Amino acid sequence: MSTSKKFTALLLIVASLTVFGMMGFAQSETLRIEADSWILQKFPVREAAERFEEDHPEVNVKVSPKNYRNYVQTYLMVWKADKTTVDLAIGGMPNELSDLVAPDLLTDLSGILEGDLAEDEFIPGFLYSGRFEDENGEPYFPTLPFMGEVMALNVNTDMYKKAGLYEDGQPVAAEDWDEFREQLEALQEVAPAHALSVDWGWNFITYSYAAGLLALRGDISGPDGKMLDFESEEAEQWLRMNQEWIQEGLAGKGTISDVNYGRNNFKAQSIAEIYTAHSRTIGAAEVLGEDSTTVMAIPGANENGTIAYSHNVYVPKASPNQELAKQFIEEQIFSKWFQQKGFNDYGKLPVLKDYYDEGLTWFQDSVERILKMAENSVYFPKYVDGTKLRDIMLEEIHPVMSGNQSPEKALENIRKAIDNRDLDLTRLGYVEE
Repeated sequence: MSTSKKFTALLLIVASLTVFGMMGFAQSETLRIEADSWILQKFPVREAAERFEEDHPEVNVKVSPKNYRNYVQTYLMVWKADKTTVDLAIGGMPNELSDLVAPDLLTDLSGILEGDLAEDEFIPGFLYSGRFEDENGEPYFPTLPFMGEVMALNVNTDMYKKAGLYEDGQPVAAEDWDEFREQLEALQEVAPAHALSVDWGWNFITYSYAAGLLALRGDISGPDGKMLDFESEEAEQWLRMNQEWIQEGLAGKGTISDVNYGRNNFKAQSIAEIYTAHSRTIGAAEVLGEDSTTVMAIPGANENGTIAYSHNVYVPKASPNQELAKQFIEEQIFSKWFQQKGFNDYGKLPVLKDYYDEGLTWFQDSVERILKMAENSVYFPKYVDGTKLRDIMLEEIHPVMSGNQSPEKALENIRKAIDNRDLDLTRLGYVEE
């Protein structure tokens, strides 16, 4: 072939590629999603990715697991350098994500909250747990919830019946902490291991502490109204009760070393009740049956409230595909099928009001009680150094549960550590939350 013919052929190839590009055959965009392994197990993220690719053939969605415990530190280091290997992250509670919000590393997602996704379409307790203030004091949403939870007592109704604590078709709720202790003693007679397990693991310690404190005193804040309370009589009482229950064999301490200790033994019918996220009830029902487990409030929670929280989605400013990530959130994360599947399979509450209909296949009575708790709830404060505060609580509260430190000393040490380590406990949440 002559040189001129080769040149002509090359021009034809280039022209053809140009035409194909104009027809929509351009190189695929890649949307990189990272989610906690447990989220990939319990939520249809990969199916959502496949659906998104079907709707948008020009997009390739890559789904990968992220580090469950240390993801904040990893993202913080990389995103501060204006680099990222992820466009959309799924999983993380707002008080943990404060570390990423404070240095302004997350994209504002407020624009998603329009039309069918307007703010008033959401369950307030879940949506506003992820609302922050910008530098001008204005509310905005660098994170949005994809599921909701409340702290509650998950009980084995069969053991309540055996212990004589079942009346009028439901377990008897203790009216005060003295009666609660009496119930633990009765349940201990029928429970193979322990009557109770409270989630004191690294992933729940902040919520377990704050929820018990709230039930006891109706507030979780210290004297300044902003800092979490680590000095009241009720704070000491909550830790002391838990320590005594463990020392007397009424409660297990396994969650301080194994975060799944309570839930696994609850499913195995070794423990009569666990204080943790409400969804453990519905997860256990897959094994025990819907009639064998339900949700209750601990003493004082019906009047004073409980802790509600959400796991959220967020997009780094370092991502070149921010708009594509937002589109995925709108079309898939907030779709009815995605939201309801999370509940029907694992009891994770939908965040949109309209999704509480016949599409929820079970536990309708429990859903009503859970939503009532969510309405009468508060959120764990969102501090700049929230994860550092959690780590201090782990260092001091775990020895209490092991019997190696008094509640008074633990609270004193927490207060000292906050000062000595110069934690920035500026609250980033919207002031009216």
